[in-house]
Amino acid sequence: MNRQTLTKVLMTTSFVVCMTMHSDAQQINASHLFGNHAHCAHVIDLISQHGVNNTFHRGSTFHASPFGHVVVPDCEIGDLQIVDVRQTEHVDSACGPTFAITIQNHSSRRVCGFHVTAVAVFGHICPTSPNVTVKTGNIDAGEAIEVLLTLPIEALAMGNRNGQVIGFQRLVVAIDSFDELMESDEANNLKAFDAASIPVTTVSVTTTVESESVSTIQSSDAASVPTADETVVPQAAEPQIDSLQNGSPSGEPDADSLRSAIKMLDTNNATGDVAAASGI
Repeated sequence: MNRQTLTKVLMTTSFVVCMTMHSDAQQINASHLFGNHAHCAHVIDLISQHGVNNTFHRGSTFHASPFGHVVVPDCEIGDLQIVDVRQTEHVDSACGPTFAITIQNHSSRRVCGFHVTAVAVFGHICPTSPNVTVKTGNIDAGEAIEVLLTLPIEALAMGNRNGQVIGFQRLVVAIDSFDELMESDEANNLKAFDAASIPVTTVSVTTTVESESVSTIQSSDAASVPTADETVVPQAAEPQIDSLQNGSPSGEPDADSLRSAIKMLDTNNATGDVAAASGI
């Protein structure tokens, strides 16, 4: 075998080996590795500016206009406030916990289209902490609305304590989380709660009991119904004394009919004594 033939044989063998070693990789993408939930860096920026559970009333402010800077009166600057945060009853094991957040509009105008974000925190907050953001509808002046936010299921398994999986420790709620509105108090838009201190709202279940119709006994029939303590004792039939008329004008019975009646009474009394003595 010459050199040229040997080279062809080696190339053919290498091609066959490469064809037989082909394999497919598992079909995954970046979302499987980084998670499907969005980052919460915008909430971290707000915390860096205002902290949590704080209030700061700015009062009147200057605002740029085509005619220069003008003063915006305090009464014209509204404010959004977190009134209440409650956790709804967890009914779906495939989803994370759901929270009902009540927001009050303290202004003289309608507010619409701002965002609300909830972040589950275990230890310290980070951009990849489980979070959810929703966009609200309209809130008229002086009114309040309730916004429902459901955290990702990863919020229920964020740590490990001696082999036991534990969930988030704190919940951070931010209204106007992208800081799109000018408010008189920006600091009260951020609240942090201990997970164990958030009250749980249970769903009340009403049970309808159908009333059954019960037949009532009339008072006239109640006297004829014996009770459990009463024993019904049959009474001996009283002998009927036929008044035998002798065809006299007075219609009084004669002596023979009276004797036969007395004899019948004595016989019945004797029969009743015997029955009582025998226990009948």
